[in-house]
Amino acid sequence: MNSPNVKPLVAAIALATAATTSYAQDNNTDGAQLLEEVVVTGFRAAQAAALDIKRESANSVESIVAEDVGKMPDLNLAESLQRQPGVAITREGGEGRNITVRGLGPQYTRVTLNGMEVPASSGGLDSSGGVNRGRSFDFNVFSADLFRRMDINKNQVASIEEGGLASTVELYSLRPLDNAGLFATGSLQTNYNIHTGETDPLVSGVVSNSFMDDKVGVLLGVNYAKRNVHQEGFGSVRWTGPVDNFRGDDPAGYGWGDNPDVVINGTPNPGANYPDYQDIQGDYPNLDPIDYMWAPRLPRMDSFNHEQERTGVLAAIQAQPTDKLDMNLTHMMSELESDVNSYNYFAQIRNLHNTIVPTEVTLDPSGRYITAGTFENVQPRSESRGQFSNSEFTQTVANISYDFTDTLKLDVMLGSAESEHNEQQYRYNLTATQGHTFSYSFLEDSDIAEMEYGFDTLDPSNYEFTGPTHRDETVKRENQTFKVDLTWEFDDNGSNLMAGVIANDRTIDSRFTDDAANLTSPNAPSATNTNSLSDVVDNYGDGIDGPGGFPTNFLVADFDVVRGEYNAGQWNEEPNDSRTYVVSEDTLGAYVEGNYFVGNWRLNGGVRFVETTVNGNKSLEGEQSYTNTLPAINITYEPIEDVLLRAAYSQNIARPNPQNLAGAFSYTPINGNFSVDNPGLKPEKADAIDLAVEWYFAPESYVGLALFQKEISDAITSINREDYLPQVFQDAIAQDPVYDPNDPAYDASAIPPDSVWNISESTNASEVDEIRGVEVGFNYVLPMGLGFLANYTYIDSDALITGLSETSYNLGAFYENETWAARLLVNSRDDYITSYSGSNANAEEATTGPTRVDFSSSYTINEHFDLTLEVINLTNEKERLYTTGPIGDLDLVREYNTTGTEVLFGIRASL
Repeated sequence: MNSPNVKPLVAAIALATAATTSYAQDNNTDGAQLLEEVVVTGFRAAQAAALDIKRESANSVESIVAEDVGKMPDLNLAESLQRQPGVAITREGGEGRNITVRGLGPQYTRVTLNGMEVPASSGGLDSSGGVNRGRSFDFNVFSADLFRRMDINKNQVASIEEGGLASTVELYSLRPLDNAGLFATGSLQTNYNIHTGETDPLVSGVVSNSFMDDKVGVLLGVNYAKRNVHQEGFGSVRWTGPVDNFRGDDPAGYGWGDNPDVVINGTPNPGANYPDYQDIQGDYPNLDPIDYMWAPRLPRMDSFNHEQERTGVLAAIQAQPTDKLDMNLTHMMSELESDVNSYNYFAQIRNLHNTIVPTEVTLDPSGRYITAGTFENVQPRSESRGQFSNSEFTQTVANISYDFTDTLKLDVMLGSAESEHNEQQYRYNLTATQGHTFSYSFLEDSDIAEMEYGFDTLDPSNYEFTGPTHRDETVKRENQTFKVDLTWEFDDNGSNLMAGVIANDRTIDSRFTDDAANLTSPNAPSATNTNSLSDVVDNYGDGIDGPGGFPTNFLVADFDVVRGEYNAGQWNEEPNDSRTYVVSEDTLGAYVEGNYFVGNWRLNGGVRFVETTVNGNKSLEGEQSYTNTLPAINITYEPIEDVLLRAAYSQNIARPNPQNLAGAFSYTPINGNFSVDNPGLKPEKADAIDLAVEWYFAPESYVGLALFQKEISDAITSINREDYLPQVFQDAIAQDPVYDPNDPAYDASAIPPDSVWNISESTNASEVDEIRGVEVGFNYVLPMGLGFLANYTYIDSDALITGLSETSYNLGAFYENETWAARLLVNSRDDYITSYSGSNANAEEATTGPTRVDFSSSYTINEHFDLTLEVINLTNEKERLYTTGPIGDLDLVREYNTTGTEVLFGIRASL
């Protein structure tokens, strides 16, 4: 279907209507009437266009449409997606990175760009998962300016490729012939961070032109953004206790040492209310009750300093030589350079039990953990870590659409995409040469501890360099796709029959290297030269409103100087590391789908067949293959005008992570633990049911209620057993230096390769996990231009699913007239679990659900120029991570930090 040539003021609506999926009909009179009557602009126009897409779609779809060419509602794609019902995001450095849809994490969402599945990887802090090697899509690789529309498909139609068990997000870039003639728009903004006092530029521009009577068009779009973020706060890393951390071992060498004076806040018997206290005391009767109490493992100051540069380029050519033929060639590139200098200063309560001596402690009212205490013989450590990463994405895709007749249409797509993330990490520790007095207290603030050290923490002579680490990691993904679709309209109502085939060739190449050889350089730092190699972090903690006793400065390594002393940069690949592997995955799929319009009924049904073949370079099983048959049915009934009833059933899959398919393994010779992935894993499968009612009660307005349920079978989990290792693994492990008596790393206590090991292996679970939920959506615009939006999602599940918030909601108000516009948006979600196997005897690790408030406004100077003002994180919402203790009922702070409020002021111009 040819895109209509429209003025920029209604471009958002025209783009949305022109790009509707094949089951949204050309002859729909409601859509034509909307284009004729709605002449609003900006955010209001984008909302109206998205609502029209939702109404006309066969399946459950939420859409985000650009307010104008080159202007998505938010700076980051993930930030825009989180405004939709059932969608929540995770952040990295204060910016959206991944999405969770209806309670299922990022690995369950599939992302396409211009019809082709695409990968995108970036890196992050350890607390946020580090380098992305899985199937989740990192939206922070892209700026939003080069996109015209995003669709979130929450359930399936057969014509949508399988793999998005939670959702399939379809991204569409700008096209040359969406605006006839010469068209140009651009913006210049400055980003001011109230917390740091720094300003950074954001520049974006799009220019297009059409020739030969608007039959050929070209487009070039570019954007550049720089962002400096100081993420400061307090961290504990986790909480733990002497016995809990080493349960199962002989604790004779553990414990807090001499019994301290105990202040128990009214609890006469410390430990009496501890759930496992009696059982543990029976095994170890000689330990004092205080030895079962938990404390922060590494109470510390955290300073994460992010420096980002993101560049995007879009080049496209489109030709419509006849009314029957439409040809598009699009090339898109994005590059994200991210440097993070992390400085942490912490007291090492974690690993010196029985030598650390508490002199006075205060327990929480239940008598289970230490809220305040003073300890002797604690060795503080300053950790300086640099992460220098580069993420590059490129895609070239050709689309050809040809109408054989008025009712028979052919679509062909050929595309190639590549994503490569490289990250180098350097870590240096300054460790106190002896133990000192240390005290902390959460009595004033449960999230930020007051801390005091019994020595001069800024004197370099009190430290020595220990434990350096150098790493280089690369994840490269390549996708090749060829797709053919044929559509036949068989009646005057727009009913059609569709069929298509698609072939994908995917390769994931993951590499992990280090340069351990250089860490023994004769120039390596020591206790004798810490003075010339150290620096100080000062004016620290302003953004988190720390209590009176919170330190404001601490000693760190002079990162660049120390790295030079170690002669860093000569990398040695670790072929036996579980992060080094190559996986190829080929899929061949076909589908048939029908859309039938009769009376007040809209019927959609189809089935998809797909064969998947995988091969991992570390697999013992060789090539693996499996097939899936996936039906999808969607029924829409309009009993009265503007009221839609929807029912849907579909099946979908989520393929295992690439690392599982490689057959990668890891091991610890000292304790005999061996972990191996399973290339024979089956994909996880979901049966989904959706029921919904929608009432479009006024122009640009609706209220809707949706109920959904997913039953997930073959969920991927881990099993443990004791067994001998296959010979190929024995041979690989035997090369480890710990088994070579002539190597300095030799350890006579290492478990021999041919012994019985503790083996952990991935497998498909036999149980069925169920997710149930409800979504409520509301959008209302008054004739005066004042509008309101709201949505709420509730999810219930007994399954152990990470990233699931029980409730989430969005609230918003906006106003627009011919001169100015403004909107205020609130987004919130409940707490969610990030790991169900928390380290150091914690049952889980979790994140406190944030509530974010964002503001945006614009003022029209004339028909060519607008001033813009945006405020991101208006209330300076903090990020809080926590652990839940040994049985999962505690809320103990793990990290508490802030990235501050950002204010963007700029000017936007268009021809």
